[in-house]
Amino acid sequence: MLFVYGIGVLGGNLLAGRLSDRYPAQRLLLGSLLVFTVVLLLARPAIENLATTFVWAAVWGVLVGVPTVLQQHRLVAHAPAATPVLLGLNSSAIYLGIALGGALGGLFQKWISPVWLGIPAAGITLLAFLLTLVSVQSRKTAAVAEPSLATK
Repeated sequence: MLFVYGIGVLGGNLLAGRLSDRYPAQRLLLGSLLVFTVVLLLARPAIENLATTFVWAAVWGVLVGVPTVLQQHRLVAHAPAATPVLLGLNSSAIYLGIALGGALGGLFQKWISPVWLGIPAAGITLLAFLLTLVSVQSRKTAAVAEPSLATK
Protein backbone atom coordinates (compact mmCIF):
# COMPACT_ATOMS: atom_id res chain seq x y z
CA MET A 1 0.00 0.00 0.00
CA LEU A 2 2.76 2.45 0.91
CA PHE A 3 4.59 1.59 -2.32
CA VAL A 4 1.50 2.48 -4.38
CA TYR A 5 1.07 5.69 -2.37
CA GLY A 6 4.74 6.57 -2.90
CA ILE A 7 4.52 5.98 -6.64
CA GLY A 8 1.46 8.24 -6.61
CA VAL A 9 3.41 11.00 -4.84
CA LEU A 10 6.21 10.71 -7.40
CA GLY A 11 3.66 10.86 -10.20
CA GLY A 12 2.02 13.90 -8.60
CA ASN A 13 5.35 15.70 -8.39
CA LEU A 14 6.11 14.99 -12.04
CA LEU A 15 2.60 15.92 -13.15
CA ALA A 16 2.62 19.19 -11.20
CA GLY A 17 6.00 20.14 -12.64
CA ARG A 18 4.80 19.62 -16.20
CA LEU A 19 1.44 21.31 -15.64
CA SER A 20 2.94 24.34 -13.86
CA ASP A 21 5.04 25.03 -16.95
CA ARG A 22 1.85 25.34 -19.03
CA TYR A 23 -0.85 26.65 -16.68
CA PRO A 24 -0.99 29.14 -13.79
CA ALA A 25 0.19 27.46 -10.58
CA GLN A 26 -2.52 29.21 -8.56
CA ARG A 27 -5.32 27.71 -10.63
CA LEU A 28 -3.74 24.25 -10.53
CA LEU A 29 -3.21 24.49 -6.78
CA LEU A 30 -6.81 25.52 -6.15
CA GLY A 31 -8.11 22.74 -8.38
CA SER A 32 -5.93 20.10 -6.77
CA LEU A 33 -7.04 21.14 -3.27
CA LEU A 34 -10.69 20.85 -4.29
CA VAL A 35 -10.13 17.39 -5.79
CA PHE A 36 -8.13 16.44 -2.68
CA THR A 37 -11.10 17.45 -0.51
CA VAL A 38 -13.43 15.19 -2.50
CA VAL A 39 -10.97 12.27 -2.40
CA LEU A 40 -10.69 12.59 1.38
CA LEU A 41 -14.48 12.58 1.67
CA LEU A 42 -14.49 9.33 -0.32
CA ALA A 43 -11.92 7.67 1.93
CA ARG A 44 -14.40 5.54 3.87
CA PRO A 45 -16.16 3.92 0.91
CA ALA A 46 -12.86 3.61 -0.96
CA ILE A 47 -11.32 1.34 1.65
CA GLU A 48 -14.09 -1.27 1.53
CA ASN A 49 -11.94 -3.72 -0.42
CA LEU A 50 -8.29 -4.11 -1.31
CA ALA A 51 -8.57 -3.15 -4.98
CA THR A 52 -10.32 0.16 -4.32
CA THR A 53 -7.92 0.85 -1.46
CA PHE A 54 -4.96 0.55 -3.83
CA VAL A 55 -6.63 2.89 -6.33
CA TRP A 56 -7.50 5.37 -3.58
CA ALA A 57 -3.93 5.25 -2.19
CA ALA A 58 -2.50 5.99 -5.65
CA VAL A 59 -4.87 8.92 -6.21
CA TRP A 60 -4.20 10.21 -2.70
CA GLY A 61 -0.46 9.99 -3.38
CA VAL A 62 -0.80 12.00 -6.58
CA LEU A 63 -2.78 14.64 -4.73
CA VAL A 64 -0.19 14.81 -1.96
CA GLY A 65 2.59 15.31 -4.52
CA VAL A 66 0.90 18.02 -6.57
CA PRO A 67 0.47 20.91 -4.08
CA THR A 68 4.07 20.81 -2.88
CA VAL A 69 5.48 21.50 -6.33
CA LEU A 70 2.84 24.11 -7.11
CA GLN A 71 3.43 25.97 -3.86
CA GLN A 72 7.18 25.96 -4.51
CA HIS A 73 6.50 27.35 -7.97
CA ARG A 74 4.40 30.15 -6.47
CA LEU A 75 7.09 31.00 -3.94
CA VAL A 76 9.89 31.13 -6.49
CA ALA A 77 7.80 33.28 -8.84
CA HIS A 78 6.93 35.64 -5.98
CA ALA A 79 10.51 36.37 -4.89
CA PRO A 80 13.19 34.71 -7.04
CA ALA A 81 16.05 36.34 -5.13
CA ALA A 82 14.84 34.80 -1.86
CA THR A 83 14.30 31.30 -3.27
CA PRO A 84 16.59 29.41 -0.84
CA VAL A 85 15.01 31.05 2.21
CA LEU A 86 11.46 30.66 0.94
CA LEU A 87 11.90 27.00 0.03
CA GLY A 88 13.51 26.33 3.43
CA LEU A 89 10.61 27.98 5.22
CA ASN A 90 8.17 26.09 3.01
CA SER A 91 9.83 22.78 3.91
CA SER A 92 9.63 23.68 7.59
CA ALA A 93 5.94 24.51 7.20
CA ILE A 94 5.36 21.15 5.51
CA TYR A 95 7.05 19.30 8.38
CA LEU A 96 5.06 21.29 10.91
CA GLY A 97 1.88 20.43 9.03
CA ILE A 98 2.77 16.74 9.04
CA ALA A 99 3.34 16.86 12.79
CA LEU A 100 0.11 18.77 13.45
CA GLY A 101 -1.81 16.44 11.14
CA GLY A 102 -0.65 13.43 13.11
CA ALA A 103 -1.52 15.12 16.39
CA LEU A 104 -4.97 16.21 15.18
CA GLY A 105 -5.62 12.75 13.73
CA GLY A 106 -4.75 11.23 17.10
CA LEU A 107 -7.11 13.62 18.88
CA PHE A 108 -9.94 13.00 16.43
CA GLN A 109 -9.61 9.25 17.02
CA LYS A 110 -10.93 9.86 20.53
CA TRP A 111 -14.24 10.96 19.03
CA ILE A 112 -14.55 9.05 15.76
CA SER A 113 -13.37 5.77 14.30
CA PRO A 114 -10.12 5.99 12.30
CA VAL A 115 -11.98 4.93 9.16
CA TRP A 116 -13.85 8.26 9.28
CA LEU A 117 -10.78 10.49 9.61
CA GLY A 118 -11.17 11.52 5.97
CA ILE A 119 -14.05 13.80 6.93
CA PRO A 120 -12.15 16.11 9.30
CA ALA A 121 -9.14 15.88 6.96
CA ALA A 122 -11.37 17.07 4.12
CA GLY A 123 -12.49 19.98 6.28
CA ILE A 124 -8.90 21.00 6.94
CA THR A 125 -8.08 20.65 3.24
CA LEU A 126 -11.06 22.83 2.40
CA LEU A 127 -9.69 25.41 4.85
CA ALA A 128 -6.35 25.23 2.98
CA PHE A 129 -8.26 25.81 -0.27
CA LEU A 130 -9.99 28.88 1.19
CA LEU A 131 -6.73 30.32 2.55
CA THR A 132 -5.06 29.77 -0.82
CA LEU A 133 -8.00 31.43 -2.58
CA VAL A 134 -7.71 34.47 -0.29
CA SER A 135 -3.97 34.58 -0.95
CA VAL A 136 -4.47 34.44 -4.73
CA GLN A 137 -7.21 37.09 -4.65
CA SER A 138 -5.19 39.45 -2.43
CA ARG A 139 -2.18 39.17 -4.77
CA LYS A 140 -4.41 39.97 -7.75
CA THR A 141 -5.83 43.00 -5.93
CA ALA A 142 -2.35 44.18 -4.92
CA ALA A 143 -1.05 43.72 -8.48
CA VAL A 144 -3.86 45.89 -9.88
CA ALA A 145 -3.44 48.56 -7.19
CA GLU A 146 0.35 48.81 -7.48
CA PRO A 147 2.06 47.76 -10.71
CA SER A 148 5.45 46.10 -10.27
CA LEU A 149 8.69 47.87 -11.06
CA ALA A 150 9.24 45.41 -13.89
CA THR A 151 6.37 46.98 -15.86
CA LYS A 152 7.72 50.56 -15.57
